[in-house]
Amino acid sequence: MNVRSRFSQGLVVLLTATSLLGSQVLLPAAQIDSSPRVVDVSLSTNGTLTGAVIDTRGQSRGKTTIEVLRGRRVVARTHTDSNGRYAVTNLPGGLYLVRVDGTETLVRAWAAGTAPRTSESQLQIVADATIVRGQDAPPIAEAAPSKGLLGGSGMSTGLTAALIVGGVVGAILIIDEIDDDGEDAVAPASP
Repeated sequence: MNVRSRFSQGLVVLLTATSLLGSQVLLPAAQIDSSPRVVDVSLSTNGTLTGAVIDTRGQSRGKTTIEVLRGRRVVARTHTDSNGRYAVTNLPGGLYLVRVDGTETLVRAWAAGTAPRTSESQLQIVADATIVRGQDAPPIAEAAPSKGLLGGSGMSTGLTAALIVGGVVGAILIIDEIDDDGEDAVAPASP
């Protein structure tokens, strides 16, 4: 057995053992820009941020929770009225993250009289609830977490890892067989 063949077999054993340990290869999906958009909003004289929450069809979203964060700390929490309107009082000017049902809007809040001309007087947020498609499916919050082939977060991740490892092992074996074909051939007799 030559050195290349031993190396190939050692690599196959190493890859197989690694895959059995439960490590999984995670392939990123398409890169999605999840950074929130930035909106300049002028606060009223008493530091009130006002606005409305609507859905993608333009319908007002009543009784919706709004969180205002400064850094990682929630500085205000309120609910919209039946017409989707809200008001958050006593905010000093600064940078805030306004969160509504997973929709995040980065707000530069300007104290009265200091806002640029392009700033909005109210913050309108377009948010929709999570859409669940299917019949008799439990709500997302109640759905049981799925386990992958190797105990991971999903079946597709485990299956992907198995396919990748199998493809690498198969390629190594095929390359090894192609290399060995030339070494085993009998040299032609000389005349």
